[in-house]
Amino acid sequence: MGHFALGYLLGKASAKIMDIRLNLALLFTVSTIPDIDLLLFRFMVHRGPTHSLIFSLLVFLPFFVLYKKKAIPYFVALLSHSLIGDIFSGGIQLFWPVSKDWIFISTLSGRDPISVSLELALFVACTLIIIVNKDFQRILFNKTRLIYWIIPFGAVLGPLLFATAPYDNFPLLLVAPSLFYLAIFSYAMIAVKHKDTI
Repeated sequence: MGHFALGYLLGKASAKIMDIRLNLALLFTVSTIPDIDLLLFRFMVHRGPTHSLIFSLLVFLPFFVLYKKKAIPYFVALLSHSLIGDIFSGGIQLFWPVSKDWIFISTLSGRDPISVSLELALFVACTLIIIVNKDFQRILFNKTRLIYWIIPFGAVLGPLLFATAPYDNFPLLLVAPSLFYLAIFSYAMIAVKHKDTI
């Protein structure tokens, strides 16, 4: 929840400052890219190389060359994942491969009541701003490619599916916001698929 919210809020703010129209599905997607290491768990540790500044710069270098300032809001969303989201809850290898040291501001876990409360607050703030900015309609009635919605959908569904009873890996208070995002992303994917068949 927190990565989507931070990515949206900071990406949207930077896009507004620079007068750039966003692809919202892509914004949600890049806000979760560092967690690709969860799928690569046999090869790397979570919050390691994919959460580093160097990884982020290398990933985005071609986009800066091709899209110039239009890439900045997406880069901000990507950086928000590590620099704000994860550095406050357990830490990251911020300067990998130069340094493999773990950098952190707090050792709170994602299940800590403070972390859960912050995620809920971010979810509420993000949802309200999405509604006020009329981005809710843009999400539901989008013309974005289906693949852009599959990644955010999977990023929400994965933790729900892999949580073990009694949900010790996933805070119960975040189930409702997760289901909300699943519903929105599902509708967006169905709307895209329906438009592709017309």
